[in-house]
Amino acid sequence: MNAGNSSQPYITSVAQMGVGRRVPGLRFKVGKLPRDTAFWRPVGKTLLLLLPLALAVNLYVVSATNQINESIIGVDNRHHELMDQNIELRAMRAYVRAPEQLQRLAGEKLSLYAHKKGQVGKYNSRKGYFTYL
Repeated sequence: MNAGNSSQPYITSVAQMGVGRRVPGLRFKVGKLPRDTAFWRPVGKTLLLLLPLALAVNLYVVSATNQINESIIGVDNRHHELMDQNIELRAMRAYVRAPEQLQRLAGEKLSLYAHKKGQVGKYNSRKGYFTYL
């Protein structure tokens, strides 16, 4: 037997399939549904199994997305509250760190006051007298 001989006829074993393949036992045309129960019983059982499952999955996904949206909204609200608090704290810090506020608070809380001219004296040991600042 010559495997590479091209003079031999070449036959393929491909099944001949038409566009409108007919299934034995199911007789319906395009656009018309079959009326026999042999077709609809498995379809009904499949739908009774899959539709509640699909509905449950849909409800779970919707509730999960709603919870995620609510948590995002809550985090966003908290973020804005913290930004407002940060602005208030920065304004308070700027107010407290002002030089006149520092002197006033030091005087009230710690009894520390800035000296006035002539109140503080520095002793000069070489000359033997005080120099007032």
